[in-house]
Amino acid sequence: MHVLEDSAIFAALQEDVIGHSTGRKKRRVLLQSIFISFICLIFFTSLIYLHGMISDLENEKTPGTIRVPGKILSRKIPLKERKDKNDISSSRVLIEFEVNNLDGIPGETGRFVLRTEPSWSKLGVQRVLDLTEDGFWSGCRFFRVLDNFMAQFGINGDPDRNEKWKKNPIQDEGVQESNRRGTVSFATSGPGSRSHQLFINTHDNKYLDGQGFAPIGLVVEGMEVVDRLYKGYGEGGPRGKGPSQQKIQTQGNSYLEEFFPKLSYIVNAQIIKDDVN
Repeated sequence: MHVLEDSAIFAALQEDVIGHSTGRKKRRVLLQSIFISFICLIFFTSLIYLHGMISDLENEKTPGTIRVPGKILSRKIPLKERKDKNDISSSRVLIEFEVNNLDGIPGETGRFVLRTEPSWSKLGVQRVLDLTEDGFWSGCRFFRVLDNFMAQFGINGDPDRNEKWKKNPIQDEGVQESNRRGTVSFATSGPGSRSHQLFINTHDNKYLDGQGFAPIGLVVEGMEVVDRLYKGYGEGGPRGKGPSQQKIQTQGNSYLEEFFPKLSYIVNAQIIKDDVN
């Protein structure tokens, strides 16, 4: 009798142990499943984010958008050797840009000097000179400044003035010089779309050469000022929190002054010397 009772107790205990063991096993499997699902979620989220960074503004239709590392234009323009100086009919020119709101602080001013290089892009240089003599740069904000990449500008506060130049883009000329730090190139939305937007390379961006971005000159003084252009707003909208190029084009500086008051801007730009050796 005692043996039977002991056996029953033992069986009950064994069932209890097996039950607890099975429960622990189920919980372990459940935790493993949750962990694996979490890792997969992080992985696919990272893929989506990286795809967005690579694509950047490729899908935007706004003229003057710069494509960042990633997809290359369907028509590649190879880096060519420099032209012989005898083929150049225009001379190099120095253009001085006075800037306010450095570091996003009103009254913090500075200057940088652009030296044009007709041997790199003759049509591009002529367009920059035309824009300068037209007084186009005054009041233009550096609306897209990305750390270790570039600073983009060239949308006038008056939408009508932008339309005037946008209707008359200049032809592509091929890339004669690499997009190294300090060089200045036209922003584009594709082949044959250079009009009135420029960007200053604040980093060596050689990969832009193969995408057709042709430098037109070099900042020879004041890169320390360029490095202080306000970059706190980051990437432009709609992808980022910065200004929307389309809204700047249609609403002008009133839109920027209301929502992005810290942007650095050009007070004045003028030719200070021509026929530079």
